[in-house]
Amino acid sequence: MKIDYLTSLRVCLILAVGASWAQPYAEVIPIPLTDYRAYRLNSPELIEPSGLTLKDGRLYTVGDKHNAIYEITFHDEEAHLELAIRLNSERDLDVSVLDLEGITVMDDDFVLVSEAHHRLILLDSDHTMHWLPANNALYASAYQAGLLQLHNAGLEGLAYLGNNQFLIAAERQPRGLIEVTFDKSLSKIKTQTNQLLPFSRQKLHNRHPDLTGLFVLNEQVFGLQRNAYVVHELNRGGDGRYYEGQAWSYEAIVRHPDYAYASMRFGHAEGLAVDGDYFYMVFDNNQIGHAKKPNDKRPLLIIAKRP
Repeated sequence: MKIDYLTSLRVCLILAVGASWAQPYAEVIPIPLTDYRAYRLNSPELIEPSGLTLKDGRLYTVGDKHNAIYEITFHDEEAHLELAIRLNSERDLDVSVLDLEGITVMDDDFVLVSEAHHRLILLDSDHTMHWLPANNALYASAYQAGLLQLHNAGLEGLAYLGNNQFLIAAERQPRGLIEVTFDKSLSKIKTQTNQLLPFSRQKLHNRHPDLTGLFVLNEQVFGLQRNAYVVHELNRGGDGRYYEGQAWSYEAIVRHPDYAYASMRFGHAEGLAVDGDYFYMVFDNNQIGHAKKPNDKRPLLIIAKRP
C-alpha cells in the first residue's frame, strides 16, 4: 500500500499525541497573581508588542509589524515604548518583512525570532543582522516532526540556554518546543530536538493550548500560555522532554474592568520576562480597544510580584 507524505506525517502526529496521553495532564489550580501593577504602553506609533526580554535590568520588546527593538521606560508613573534600535532587514537580510515574535539576549547581543522566515536573527554589536541558521534546516526539521503546520502560528517565544543553545516555542496547533544547538560560528545547527505539547494541564476556556513566551532564569524555564492566562514552569524530565510544572494565573488581572479588552475571545499576552522578584508580561491586543474606552487601543504591560 502506498502512503503519501501527508498521511505519514499525520500518523507520526497521532503517535506523538498518543504517547503524550501517558503523562498526567490533570487540570491543576494555578496560584493567582494578586500583587501587581498594570500599565498602558504609550508610544508615538501604535506598536503591538510580541516578545519581551531583560538586558542589564531593562525591558526590551519587539513588534510583529515593526522592524525595530523598543525599550520600555517609565516616566511619571507611566510606561512608554521608546525606539532602541532600528533594524535594516533589507540591507542585512535582503527581506522587508520579518514578523518578529520573540527576543532574548545571548551574552551582549540580541537574538530575535522571525516567524515569517522560521529562523532566528542575531543582532551583533554594530546592529548588523545575521540569519540563524543560514538555511531553512530549523523549519524543515520541525515541520517533519509535526510542528509549524499552520500559517501565522509558528515560531514564537525564545530563551537562550547557554553554550549556543536556544529553546524556541512553536505557538499552537500543535504547540511545542524546539531545542537547537548551533556550532561555534552560529551558522549551522549541530543538534535539534522537536517536542510536541498537544495537551495542557491548564483550563483553556475552549481554546487551543498555546505557548507564546519563554524565559529562563537560573536554569529554570518559564512559559507563557496566553489562552489559559498562566505563566508556568517548564521542567525537563528524565526522558529529556519538557513538562508543565507550577503555574501562576493572571486571569483576574486581565478580566478586571480597568484592564479588560473589548474582545476577550482569545488571550493577548505574547511576551514574558522573569527576574527574582517579578513576572513581566506584554500584550499584543491586535489594536482591539479596551472595554471601558474602546478608542484606547494601547497595549498592556503587567508587572506581577512572584509569590
